[in-house]
Amino acid sequence: MTSKHNHRLVTSKISLKRIIQVLFVVISLGSCTKIKSTDIGAGLLPDVDRVNTFDTLLPVVTTNFLFGDSALPRMGRTYTGAVAEHALGAITNDPLFGTTKASIFMELKPDSYKFYFENKPDSLTLDSIVLCMSWTRTWGDSNALQRVGVYALDEKMRADSTYPVTADFSYSKKLGETTFLPSSLDDSVYLKGQTLARQLRIRLSNEFGNQLLKADSADGQPYATDSLFREFLKGFAIVPETSGAGAQANAIMSFALSDTNTHLAIYYRYQNIGKQDTTSKKFKFNSSTLSANANRIIRDRTGSEMDRHLKKPAGGDSLLYIQTSPGSYATVTIPSLAGFKAAKGNVMVHLAELVMDQVPSNNQSLDGILSAPPLIYLDFYDTTTKNQLPFLNDALATGGYDPTLFGGILGNIPNSGPVPPAQYRIFITRHIQGVITRNIVNPVMYLYAPYQVSYPTISLNFNVNPIAYGRVRLGGGNHATKRMRLRLVYTKI
Repeated sequence: MTSKHNHRLVTSKISLKRIIQVLFVVISLGSCTKIKSTDIGAGLLPDVDRVNTFDTLLPVVTTNFLFGDSALPRMGRTYTGAVAEHALGAITNDPLFGTTKASIFMELKPDSYKFYFENKPDSLTLDSIVLCMSWTRTWGDSNALQRVGVYALDEKMRADSTYPVTADFSYSKKLGETTFLPSSLDDSVYLKGQTLARQLRIRLSNEFGNQLLKADSADGQPYATDSLFREFLKGFAIVPETSGAGAQANAIMSFALSDTNTHLAIYYRYQNIGKQDTTSKKFKFNSSTLSANANRIIRDRTGSEMDRHLKKPAGGDSLLYIQTSPGSYATVTIPSLAGFKAAKGNVMVHLAELVMDQVPSNNQSLDGILSAPPLIYLDFYDTTTKNQLPFLNDALATGGYDPTLFGGILGNIPNSGPVPPAQYRIFITRHIQGVITRNIVNPVMYLYAPYQVSYPTISLNFNVNPIAYGRVRLGGGNHATKRMRLRLVYTKI
């Protein structure tokens, strides 16, 4: 009798312990508001004891793709009229992803019309004319020479249009050029009483400067109205040149067109009461009449390693090539989730994270220079609406995109040597819980490093990465040593 009593007592203790565990999970789910890697809060993740709580890895299937023209980003404006950073430069040495050329087209105009230099046109003498661009960041080799040329556009742009990154405009007359190290853009320059920093300065020809200086503001002349000025000067093409001094260029630089440090500076002298005064005028990007702009970014993957991995093998790709927009993406599916569900039944998912590791190339120093994207993003294809949609409960749980909660932030593989490869983790705990307990569809997911994410059907868009900033080779679902996987921490119910 004592033995039976003890058995019942032990059973009761185990049952009570189990009830407390379940209540703990339920209370935590209801009270925890800061969701990160787990639905019950990062600090409340239960210990994996292999009795009630388990930690397992599920395989995934991955395939490389390139974005079509309809998915290419456009460089739009904010509600203030400002435009996003534009990319300029060339990548000429990337065996994994191929080459990139990024050009900028833009208008720079007077603030108002009629516009005057000084009302003494016969006494004006040009000192110099300089195209100035406000630099914000560089991705790539900042110690490899870049060479860019400045040309006058042969056709007009439209300020009320948003152009895709494939947009091109004709140009022919060269106005100036410069060769420089991207690392020098952070230097300060003292010029004509001003200290200038974080600026690319390109000296243009005196012939062009004199044309601007001598133009008139009388009716029917270039400085009378905005439309007449745009006929006179249709805009500028700033183009990387990859021959000669620019042959080794290997960086993309970003410039803020709407910043006041971006302008065309005309320095000149004029007669004033018997003496010569020196002054300057600036044509700006954001003048009272908005300036047109476009950013042409062309990728050429011919002969690259990536180009050889776009054949879509039946079992998926072992290597994934993720290049920031305008770039590439990969599809990710988890067919193993059906088998997990059938074997385990209904479980409480504490953590579901997609883990992906960089596969370093033979040139790790180049991998460090042509570094991985700051953020990687994940969404899915909805077969009902035939649209790409976000993981609302995971990616937008707080009402907006927050990578500190959703994941996808660039990290490193721990304990992996002096040059640790990149690692990303994306948390889709709520989604996986829904697949297991509510029988929602286990969809095809899209993994990419976007410049901007846009969901027209739900009127949602947000920025993620700087344009053309980053690339990474990841292990795919069947890589031998760097396999992408879904990690699950769960409790049996």
